[in-house]
Formats: sequence, C-alpha cells, structure tokens
Amino acid sequence: MSTPLAPLITAAGLAAIWRASNDGVSAQITHIALGDGAYAPAQGQTALRSEQARYPIAGGERLGNTQIHLTAIADDAKAFWVREIGFILADGTLLAVWSDPKAALAYKAADVQLLLAYDLALNALPPDSVTIQSSGAGLNLSLASELAELAAAQIGEANRGLGRDERIRAQDGRLQALEPQVTALQNRSQALEQEHAADKRSGLELATANAAAIVNMQHLFVKQRLGA
Repeated sequence: MSTPLAPLITAAGLAAIWRASNDGVSAQITHIALGDGAYAPAQGQTALRSEQARYPIAGGERLGNTQIHLTAIADDAKAFWVREIGFILADGTLLAVWSDPKAALAYKAADVQLLLAYDLALNALPPDSVTIQSSGAGLNLSLASELAELAAAQIGEANRGLGRDERIRAQDGRLQALEPQVTALQNRSQALEQEHAADKRSGLELATANAAAIVNMQHLFVKQRLGA
C-alpha cells in the first residue's frame, strides 16, 4: 500500500521541466528529502524548511501519464517526525513539496527501516515529462505491498502516539489552570485549621476560668455555712 500525495510543484521545478523538455528529455526524480517542518508549501520554495535527511529512489513505476509510484528506504540513525517531503531532480532542483501545518505523515525512528512508498499525482506537469532514476538498491517491488502495509501500521501507531501526546498536553494545561484554585483551597483549609485551633484554645481557657469560678463559689459557700 502506498501513500497518495498531491505535492505542490515548485516554480523551480517547472523551470527544470521546461528546460528538459526543450532538450528533448524528461526530468528525472532521483531522491526523496524528508524534514520536520510543518507549514503550507509555497511555489517559490527551493528547499525544505527543515530538511533532516535525503534518500535515493530505490524503485518506482509509472502509473499513468501524470502519476508516478516511488519507493525508497530510510534506514539511518536519524529520528524525527516526517512533516515535509521534497522530491528532488537529478540536478538537485526541488521539483515538488508536500507538507501539512497540522499533521505528521510518519515518524522516522533511529536505525529502523522505514519504507517510503508514494503515489505522486503530477497533474500540473505535461504528460510523461518526469521519469524515475533508481539507485539500483535492489528493493524488491514485489515486497513493496507488504512493506508498505508495515509502514502504514508504523505511521498509524505514530499518529496515535501523536494524538495521545496532544491529549496529555491538553490535560496538563487543564491541571495547570486548576493549580491556583487548588492552592487557594489549601490556603483556606490551613486558615480554617488555624481558626479552629484558636477557638479550641479559647474554649479551653474559658472552661478553665469557669471551673475556677465554680470552685471559688463553692469555697465561699462552705465558709458561709460553717461560719468560718
């Protein structure tokens, strides 16, 4: 299973396609660049905003005049959220870019193979104006479906983890908002305890005074009865 993408064709990419067409050849996609920038792509881009790694195309095929299937393997030691993708031509030109300001496409774990399998819709380009240049890495396309399913499962789990992180951050925000109220309640409870302790001391003092007065009255009464 592949991830369908409709990347934005850059102005530099269009110029490269035009030059190649004038020379009677097709522009060649050779690399996929990954980054962790999240934004709305612009036609004037010439590079990813925060490129983290670049991987050679391992295989691919043409699905139609304006649709291409690409595969690559990301297996280095870098770890980051994939939030932007660039498709690079043989001369280094950024042909097309995909990014989303809110959603991550995948998580690239360190030293774990991540299959990059994308179906590119290049409707903004002339038919057959782009071809694929494989690195010859020997990626078996017959296994692409199984590997892509594994990649999709990894992406799904990564997205679920991202959702959990967002919920945890929201819960932390609510707890922080409650902290002043909790502090006020604690202060009020301490004040009430202090008032209760003061009232208790006053009550004991009053009871002691009353007891002493009663003893004195009894003593006077006894003295009067006995004529002392």
